[in-house]
Amino acid sequence: MKKILIIIGFLLLVIGLGFLLYLTFFKPSAPGVIPPIIEEPEVRLPVSRDDWERMTIEERDRLGLPIVAWPEDEETLIPVVPIEEIAPPVELIPEIAQGGLTQTSTLSLERTFGASLSADGQSALYYNRETGYFYKIKPDGEPERLTDQIFNNVQKINWAPTKDKAILEYPDGYKIIYDFNTKKQVTLPFNWYDLSFSPTGQEIAFKLDSKYSENRWLSIASADGTGARAIEHMGDNADKVIVDWSSNKQVIAFTRTGEPRGAWQQSVLSVGRYGEKFAPIIVDGIGFEHIWDKLGEKIAYSVYSPDSDYNPSLYVINAAGDNAGYGKINTGLQTYSSKCTFNQLGDSLY
Repeated sequence: MKKILIIIGFLLLVIGLGFLLYLTFFKPSAPGVIPPIIEEPEVRLPVSRDDWERMTIEERDRLGLPIVAWPEDEETLIPVVPIEEIAPPVELIPEIAQGGLTQTSTLSLERTFGASLSADGQSALYYNRETGYFYKIKPDGEPERLTDQIFNNVQKINWAPTKDKAILEYPDGYKIIYDFNTKKQVTLPFNWYDLSFSPTGQEIAFKLDSKYSENRWLSIASADGTGARAIEHMGDNADKVIVDWSSNKQVIAFTRTGEPRGAWQQSVLSVGRYGEKFAPIIVDGIGFEHIWDKLGEKIAYSVYSPDSDYNPSLYVINAAGDNAGYGKINTGLQTYSSKCTFNQLGDSLY
């Protein structure tokens, strides 16, 4: 029995030693872990070649780009870095005119004609050709009819400075003065033309036409068409007379009938309400047109000449009383006076 146990123990020992030898020398090793393949990102310059060629040397240097030559060796390239576009700061436009751009608001989407600021400066007045009505539109954009009367096919509108009356002209030459307060209208003679309201709106100045030159006069009348009175004989010079009542009621017109000054100079005369003659205004060009300041003391006028390449040049000059013709200022601007306006004090021009 003892002998059998020894034999069994020996066999177990041999088997154990054989297994250890197998593990040590003959068992295949486990497969190793294969690391993932990481693809290198494609490398480029942060700008295209076309953009690079348009850059200055300073811009290339600031961005760290090749300065002289575009690299052909891909190994020298750097990863793509998008260029961030920085938006320029938004310039705020003031709502009050300060000599530059001015913010405006749309009050009405209707097609307007003859638009003008109301006397109090708080509303806008206009005519709608489609409906034939006159409207006042408030700052909130709400329109209000000035009258229930319909005026069809009005061609020209001349508002009184007080904005309570207007001269309405039609294509056939027919003219009326309509009072929006009393709702009454006056028909004017057919041969009255180039009409201008006085500052108070109580009178009008106009040219009286006739086929006979001796009957052509610069005249005035009441706003209801009565009391017409001749002021200055125009004769054959009617086309040289500019009817425009000054803000101080002193001047009713300018005439380009002063002493000859050469091809590119003019002597412009002013005509008073009672026919007075004031000192001439010498203008350096032709095509004279003007606007009055709010006090009736100065005008801004524009003329053109070869010196301005035939573009309008803008001037300011005294035009009333003993100072007429003095204090001329060349603004250096090339624009028409009709595109300008004075402030209330007459010391600034927009």
